[in-house]
Amino acid sequence: MHLNKRTNLYLAGGIIIFAAFVCVFTVGFARESQAEKPGGNSKCYVCHAAMKTEELTVSHLALDVTCDECHGLSTEHMHDEMLMTKPDLLFGRSEVRAMCSNPSCHKPGGERSVYGLADHDSKAVEEFIKNWRGRIRPNGRAVTHDSVCTDCHGTHNITEATEQQTGNEQPVEWAAVFNGSDITGWQSSGDVSWTVKRGRIIAAPGAGGKSGVLWTKDEYEDYLLAVTFQASWPIHAGIWLRGTGRELSAEKGMRIEIFDSVKPMAFTGSVIVQGKGLALANLRDDLLDKEGWNTLSAKVQGDKIQVWLNGEEIGVVRAAGPAKGKIGLYLEGKTVSRSTELQVREVQIQKLRKEE
Repeated sequence: MHLNKRTNLYLAGGIIIFAAFVCVFTVGFARESQAEKPGGNSKCYVCHAAMKTEELTVSHLALDVTCDECHGLSTEHMHDEMLMTKPDLLFGRSEVRAMCSNPSCHKPGGERSVYGLADHDSKAVEEFIKNWRGRIRPNGRAVTHDSVCTDCHGTHNITEATEQQTGNEQPVEWAAVFNGSDITGWQSSGDVSWTVKRGRIIAAPGAGGKSGVLWTKDEYEDYLLAVTFQASWPIHAGIWLRGTGRELSAEKGMRIEIFDSVKPMAFTGSVIVQGKGLALANLRDDLLDKEGWNTLSAKVQGDKIQVWLNGEEIGVVRAAGPAKGKIGLYLEGKTVSRSTELQVREVQIQKLRKEE
């Protein structure tokens, strides 16, 4: 009797010890399996899951080039649960070529300082350009003779709208509003000449010297917008958000400015509210490349407008206005010279879900 009790106690104790060992081993193994592998991007994929299969991320990781090689360690960015802190390094469109031409990455040949078409396989590039020039790539970007790396390669762009998807939802994609060939889907008002040459919309002052707008025929509510442009200076141009498409005197909504203003002092990326004046002033004149291409980006959601110029945030402004409207490319005719031109080669939009 006593022997059986003692045997049972030993057996029960052995089972408890074995179970505890299994538990400790399982927890340890789980922690080990969840630990980040050295040299990987797992810490980034926690928030940016779409980057696991994105072309540039995959091809660079195959060569042991991780996200932080280009964007820095970005420790504060990773630990910011409110998603307010940017990575250490971000690159605007005008900076892409120089960034990719790092001697340790894509070193240009000869005496060239920037990696370009001359450094590619000539036959393959010629065939590619022949097939894609003036057309929109699957990544939503137009290919021109002076395209940057990301026009042809990858969809390396992170937005709030694509990152906050659940497993049952289809990702919201960027859509090209300008097709690269003509102004189908647009209509003009005012006295400005709008033509399409070499895959670009070109705006020039009309004979009457009045202002004009090229409006989208479609209306949009909440969206992300990216417009890539080049201008000859001096110029006063802009991008209407949620416009009505009517005459300028009856126009409502907001406009992102492309200009240099002295009184009040403000630069490209500033925002005006029609009838009320300047609502957001960009005081930095070093963000714009007056000799090259620039990208103005905006997040339009509810009564809030958030603006970036070449990847640098200008600020946020709130103002009452139309809940939806047209996007308009604007050129002021009175204060510019006859030689002034506004060139636009990309107008990209991504619809957002309405805020709760």
